[in-house]
Amino acid sequence: MKTTGILYLVLLFIATATPAAGLASDEYSFALNDTGGYTSQLILDIYVDETGKALVIGYINEPRSLPFLETADYIYENETQQLYAITHALTEKSGDRWTLTFTTTANYSTYQVVFYLPPQVSLGRISSSDQLEYLVWTANESLVVDFHGYEVQEGPDVKIAYQQSLTTPAEVSGAITFDPGFIILIVLLAIVSIMLSVGIMMVRLGSEPGQVEKPRGAPKKESERTPGIAHIMETLTDRERAIVNALLKHNGEMTQADLRNETAISKSSLASVLRALERQQIVKKAWRRTNVIELSEWFLSQKGDEKT
Repeated sequence: MKTTGILYLVLLFIATATPAAGLASDEYSFALNDTGGYTSQLILDIYVDETGKALVIGYINEPRSLPFLETADYIYENETQQLYAITHALTEKSGDRWTLTFTTTANYSTYQVVFYLPPQVSLGRISSSDQLEYLVWTANESLVVDFHGYEVQEGPDVKIAYQQSLTTPAEVSGAITFDPGFIILIVLLAIVSIMLSVGIMMVRLGSEPGQVEKPRGAPKKESERTPGIAHIMETLTDRERAIVNALLKHNGEMTQADLRNETAISKSSLASVLRALERQQIVKKAWRRTNVIELSEWFLSQKGDEKT
C-alpha cells in the first residue's frame, strides 16, 4: 500500500477516535466567545517534509478560507471542526532554496499556525501580515515557527524562506514520499486518542471523581520565576495572578478541574479569566487535550524586566 494510502487510513482513524473539542459543556473552549456565540478561529500544526509535502492537522471554523484545500487531499469533521490534510501546494523550490507560503481569506478572532520544518535546514527571511507575531524554536532537531494573532483581519498571509541540501534521500531514490517519522507521529497520536476515549468512558462509567485516588509520585518541578515573569504578573488581576501562580507551581500545566480546585474560582469565572489570559498570550490550550491549560512559550521565555 502506498504511503499516502496509509496516511489516509490513519487520519480517518484519528478523526473517528478523537473526542470533540470542548467535550465538557462547562469547560472553556477557544471556539466560543464570552456571549456563547461562535467566532472564527484557526489553529493548525503544519509538518513539512524534505520533498515539500505538508501534513496539516488542527481546527478551523471555515475551511473554505484555506485556498490550498482546493488541490489537497483532506478530511474535515463538521461536528468537531477538525481538519486533516496532505498537500504540496504550500511550498515552492528553486535549487536548494524553498519558500513556504500560507494564505487565508478570512478574518480570525484567534489565529495560531505552527510550522515544523524538515530537519537540517537553515532559516531565511520570515514575513507575515502586520497583525501576526511569531516565535522560532527547535524541537527534535527541526526548526519550529509559531505564528499567532488575535482579532486578525484581511486574510493574513505568512511566508517562510529556508534552505536545505541539494540532494535529499527521496530525490536519490526518485520517490516522493512522506517522511516515515511523520507516519510514526500520526500513529502515536492515534494511540493517544484511543487512550483518551477509553479514559473518558471509564470515568463516566466508574465512581465519582472524588473517590478516585490520584497516583502518588514525585511532585512536578516548579517553573522558574524570572524577573520578566514577575513584572508581567504585577499587571494581572488577582484571579489572573492566582491561575498563573498555580500553573507555575505545577510546571506550567494543569487541567481545568485542578485549576478550579486550587484557586477556588467558580467554573463560569474561570472560563472568563482563562479567555482573558489567552488573549494576553499568557496561557494556551494543550493541543488535542481540550481540558489542559498550559503557560505559553512566550510567557515562559520572559527573562528581562519588561514585557516585550
